[in-house]
Amino acid sequence: MPRGRGKGFRGKGWLMNAYILLIIAEEPCHGYKISEKLLDYGVDLPGLSNKGRIYRILSDLESNDLVEFDWDTTSSPPKKIYKITSLGEKYLEKIKKEMLDFKSNIDKFIDKMDELYG
Repeated sequence: MPRGRGKGFRGKGWLMNAYILLIIAEEPCHGYKISEKLLDYGVDLPGLSNKGRIYRILSDLESNDLVEFDWDTTSSPPKKIYKITSLGEKYLEKIKKEMLDFKSNIDKFIDKMDELYG
């Protein structure tokens, strides 16, 4: 489904993509607000270069038709307000399923560790 830079959403940073898509699904918002909401998930992006990652991810999400934007011209400068598309909602459901499968594997690992080491 998604295609983008590098390995797409399977490569490094896939979790950040998932968080950003989830935040936009909760409420259409601009990049700076997304960076603030990431803190709710325990993701801190100090420094301008790290905050720039958000915009690169948003660009990839947009090029894969997972998000779209409208311009908010009530502020200066105007801001892009991102919102999730129906394809983005389907992709978010796929991510959830994959995370649940991964969580199951982690639970099995932890159970085995408890058996071995208490």
